[in-house]
Amino acid sequence: MINENEYIESENSSRSKESFMVQITNPMLYDRLHTLSAEYSVSVELLVNAAVERFIGDIDFVRSLRTGTIDLE
Repeated sequence: MINENEYIESENSSRSKESFMVQITNPMLYDRLHTLSAEYSVSVELLVNAAVERFIGDIDFVRSLRTGTIDLE
């Protein structure tokens, strides 16, 4: 299970804390994340954040190909 705490800006310009949790239901994925975490001395949360960021970037890339707006940065 992965917990995430994040500060967000609310409508009244005050900072509030947003928390959410993601449960990893695939045991092989869970074990692999912990193995990589120990092997490279980084937190599981960092690995998950990097994977999700990469996944979202890939989705955005495919969407841009579909619409014909390719941004090669």
